[in-house]
Amino acid sequence: MRRICALAALFVLTVWFVSAADPPLADGVSGAPVTWSDYVAKRGPLAVLVWASWAPDSDTVLNGHTDIAAASRAAGLNLVVLDVQETLEDGRSALAEREVPWLHDRHGALLKQYRVITIPSLLLVSSDGEALARLEPTAAAVRSWSNR
Repeated sequence: MRRICALAALFVLTVWFVSAADPPLADGVSGAPVTWSDYVAKRGPLAVLVWASWAPDSDTVLNGHTDIAAASRAAGLNLVVLDVQETLEDGRSALAEREVPWLHDRHGALLKQYRVITIPSLLLVSSDGEALARLEPTAAAVRSWSNR
């Protein structure tokens, strides 16, 4: 009986660890499921604009996304908006008119994984998923980081 309980506990911990390490996301435009590791591997390194329509200053930050994208490209990073802790429909409603790639993280798994506590914020991530920096969500912050 102990062996069965130990195996069950090990299975649960393994499933939890694997899901925490590679949280399921949705492509914002299509709604198709994607995994974070696949997305980063294909498009990294990334400047991840962690955003939510309900957050203070979210509109101001999103209005500056083209400047952030340009500064990110100059630093060798691809910009993606990560819409967190709201429904996919709310994200679509807020981001439909914007020409920006975005992902939907309904439950904020990446917030926990990268220990992001301020929304909006900018997270710089290497091609292997390592957090390089947490910045204010501005083009000036990206330029300052890349010039260091």
